[in-house]
Amino acid sequence: IIIHDIDIARWVARAQEEENAPGFTASETWVRRFKFMHNIVSRKVTKFVIKKSMLLETDLENKCVTFIKNLKYYIGHYGLKNIYNSDQSRFQLEFHTGRILARKGTKKVQTVVQSLSSTTHSYTIQPTITADGRLLSPLSIVLKEVGGIFGPRVQENIFKARNIYTMASKSGKLTSQHVKTWLKDVYFPNVRAKSVLLLDSWTGQCPNIIAETRSEFATDIVLLTIPAGTMRKIQPLDVYGFRMWKNFIKYFSNMVMLLDLAINLHVRNNILKLQSLTHNQFSLPRFRNLFKYAWFKSRHVQNKPTEFQTSVEFCFKSNTKIYCDICGQTTIIICSWCKKSLCVTHFFHEHHLC
Repeated sequence: IIIHDIDIARWVARAQEEENAPGFTASETWVRRFKFMHNIVSRKVTKFVIKKSMLLETDLENKCVTFIKNLKYYIGHYGLKNIYNSDQSRFQLEFHTGRILARKGTKKVQTVVQSLSSTTHSYTIQPTITADGRLLSPLSIVLKEVGGIFGPRVQENIFKARNIYTMASKSGKLTSQHVKTWLKDVYFPNVRAKSVLLLDSWTGQCPNIIAETRSEFATDIVLLTIPAGTMRKIQPLDVYGFRMWKNFIKYFSNMVMLLDLAINLHVRNNILKLQSLTHNQFSLPRFRNLFKYAWFKSRHVQNKPTEFQTSVEFCFKSNTKIYCDICGQTTIIICSWCKKSLCVTHFFHEHHLC
């Protein structure tokens, strides 16, 4: 509702009449004091909404509360280690930060990328985390390919690693068939028989698909569908997890451009290699509090994890060594596992998995 000083004075006058309290006037001075006492100031409107959307927001919050309450029951009976969240997120083929250092007052800020089209085309990753902060392996990746399949030559030369599972689609997004494959080959073989899986309300992940793919081993796995419209509020990976993952990719990509390293970021095998390395770094127990915080911020757990370093802070910003511990070339990263300072050759080209 749009309210100004005059409206406060009118409401006071109406209340004065209703309460039969003569002899009082809501002067400009009184209104200013009233605003000061109640911490009210004039602010620029940043968004116009209709009443229906405000009612919808209330309805969504009620759905959040109901879902959170329902999940708490399962946490109590299954334990945090058996509560899983999996979600998809799109990544640009070439992914950089949207902010750089520039001279104060600069009106037009430009930065160099390897390929403009790669900043608008994307692929999809699907990690899975537990409520006690573990990151499951392998990481599912769906690349955009003509015809939605990998050709014979691509299959022969595609990058492979133990911690990634690669699929293809025409759009670079998951279809219901991809979800079935993910459940059968990635999720069910790597979780306990008695567990709970949180998925969003996308139709490709409907309970029927889960039921069709469920093996005899997975009969006790419970699917909880996060209500539509609430993902940014109560889905852990959406609330916090993906932000950290994308920051890591962006920071590495920025280093490649800054140091003019010989890596084509948008090439298929380099995309897969970088995601494999990122998954490996995030799998360290050091970063369990990062994923625990995602569950805490989503209101699913009450205990806030102790303070932690993000992957970017530890791997990139805390590095005081200039040269690689192995060869003496320029360092680009500290491995969170072995804590060695590594150059691009020993981290990326040689695919440093600890």
